[in-house]
Amino acid sequence: MIYELNHVGGRVQDLDASLAFYTGLGAEVVDRLFMTGSRVHRVHIQLATGLVELLHNEEPDPDATYGLNHVGFMTDDLDADYARLIALGYAELSSPRTASSGQGRLAFLADPNGVRIELLQRSEEFRIPPIASGPVRRLSHIALFAPDLDAATEFYGTHLGMQPVPDDSPGTATFRLGADAVKLHKSLPPATTSVNHLALLTTDSRPATQDPDGNRLTFLEDPGT
Repeated sequence: MIYELNHVGGRVQDLDASLAFYTGLGAEVVDRLFMTGSRVHRVHIQLATGLVELLHNEEPDPDATYGLNHVGFMTDDLDADYARLIALGYAELSSPRTASSGQGRLAFLADPNGVRIELLQRSEEFRIPPIASGPVRRLSHIALFAPDLDAATEFYGTHLGMQPVPDDSPGTATFRLGADAVKLHKSLPPATTSVNHLALLTTDSRPATQDPDGNRLTFLEDPGT
């Protein structure tokens, strides 16, 4: 069973710059690992409630695309959930295998609009209690481009088992599983990756910005502060 929206993640070009940016918003490093086989630094940061996975290749890749490019979900039965989703017709990207980190197993598939979905089965838990020391109070949602909104709604709501969240915005649908949520948008401004932006609930009003890899962050002022 898929039981948690675990993280949003992607490749970063300058790990120190990315860490400086996110820690400036109050994020904390909750896991750091160097995968010797792939020569990749993996860092999980927690921003209020949400986990963000930063992956940095030690060897520069001139063909790499940088930015947030996948959403990770935890499952207690990777093989069964992966087989079920593939049997439903979703595209296989990487079949179940041992993670390069050595921490459990993982697999990748694509949602109906091409968003990379990672399924994880592992015993390690990186999430800590919500961080309230910075300006960010909550990861409001991960915004995903979903031109086929009906198919995406079926994927996230029916087949991943996420819970619908009331949403009056036209052309959108929001789903939550655990602490965090995805918001599906039928129409969005262009972005370099399928993860269009992160929306953060903050203690103050501030303009949208970009992190060092061009990921867009929007800020929603918490009316309770």
